[in-house]
Amino acid sequence: MKLRQILRSYFVFTKGERVGVMVLLVLIVLTILANQLIYYFERPTAADQYAFEQAVAKLHVGELASERAPLHLFQFDPNNIDSAGLAHLDLPVALKRNLLRYRAKGGRFRRAQDFRKLYGMNDSIFQLVRPFLIVNPPADENKNDIQEVSRRQYKSQDSLMISKSAYKQKELPVIIELNLASAEELEALKGIGPTLSKRIVKYRDLLGGFAFPEQLSEVYGVSPETVDAILPSVKTDTCYVKKIDLNFMNEKELSAHPYINFKLARKIVDFRSKNGYISNKNQLLSDSIVDKKLFQKLVYYLK
Repeated sequence: MKLRQILRSYFVFTKGERVGVMVLLVLIVLTILANQLIYYFERPTAADQYAFEQAVAKLHVGELASERAPLHLFQFDPNNIDSAGLAHLDLPVALKRNLLRYRAKGGRFRRAQDFRKLYGMNDSIFQLVRPFLIVNPPADENKNDIQEVSRRQYKSQDSLMISKSAYKQKELPVIIELNLASAEELEALKGIGPTLSKRIVKYRDLLGGFAFPEQLSEVYGVSPETVDAILPSVKTDTCYVKKIDLNFMNEKELSAHPYINFKLARKIVDFRSKNGYISNKNQLLSDSIVDKKLFQKLVYYLK
């Protein structure tokens, strides 16, 4: 009897308690309904398009500044800088090597724009380096230029005329843009037949475009001798290079690029999951996700 009374005291509600429970249930139901119905009456405010564009512009400028900040550049003369000075310039190794080779063969730069023609140079790098170039042609070249101008001033107009027949016989060099040329057009290059031309186009599609002509050496079957022979006849414009979006591509999409294997793709995705949005592509290098040698090639393809 006592046990029944004890149980009743815990599990039997009084009239007032029952009313309280009912009121609480009613309030819970009303709260759920209100939470669902509020979306039918809520009207979104008009978006401020101008403010949105301003915010995007500031973000873009900030990303450009953060990407360019790590570069270590200083004023230099490409005609006189030695290998020790080049070692302190934050430029691709292949570009520095080509500069030294060009000068060793007697090549000289007469103006800053000539530096753009150096093998391995592209528009992006040249825009960053251009403000630091101080081109002073050798004294003997300046003297020869003055003598040449004086000599031409005394030449008669007839001696400067070129006959139409002679002009037709003169063949002007044709420079092929690797990122736009078809397989048939590439066959015009020395040492490139139908098979190699198709391989070049296929590899170009996998890369997303060539950032510099020396990448032809990565195509299976293209020998270093062939690359050296055709370099004067080709060029690349980085505006045709397709960029990789590190923040929205999955492992399979990332690993489709020749420079990114599946292991590296997984490291990038894991880093993105742990640290959030990758705002600066230099994070891959600073956080040791890729080594410096690979980064110097991969950087052209990163947004």
